[in-house]
Amino acid sequence: MNISCPNVAAGGALFGADPRAAARVTEAVAKSAGDKPVIVKLSPNVTDITEIARAAVDAGAHGLSLINTLTGMAVDARTRRPRLANVVGGLSGPAIKPVALRCVWQVCRAVQVPVMGMGGIASAEDVLEFILVGAAAVQVGTANFFRPDFSFRLVEELPQLMERWGIASLEEYRGSLRA
Repeated sequence: MNISCPNVAAGGALFGADPRAAARVTEAVAKSAGDKPVIVKLSPNVTDITEIARAAVDAGAHGLSLINTLTGMAVDARTRRPRLANVVGGLSGPAIKPVALRCVWQVCRAVQVPVMGMGGIASAEDVLEFILVGAAAVQVGTANFFRPDFSFRLVEELPQLMERWGIASLEEYRGSLRA
């Protein structure tokens, strides 16, 4: 359930910025979902992402997916026009990885449900960074646009990198950041 989309004129991002609204919509979806798991996608465009995460989990989320895009904009200096239809919208890709890692790390310390990390994953090392800060799984977005075979390459490269770094299992490595 995406409560964090900045790419629409109104809607998704409004639920994701207020813990009470996030809880209300999560609870409504969880009640309607029956036995299906409810995974809530969170926005980094908030003051305290852990507050939103706790509200969603307390309202019935089985897992969290983070982060959605950072709000940004792009302009064409030659034409003096915005590049995005809504003028501002979501920024994704490698530039957002430091924010995504911080959010995943904070949320993993705040809740006891699986957290799926995403935001700027462009290599097997990036995957391990998300696992290191606590992610139960990762999702790849932007890199797939540039290389449609990217996820398949990750599946091949990740075990090789783990072996080179002496990582016996992702479970042992997960959340082992020495902060």
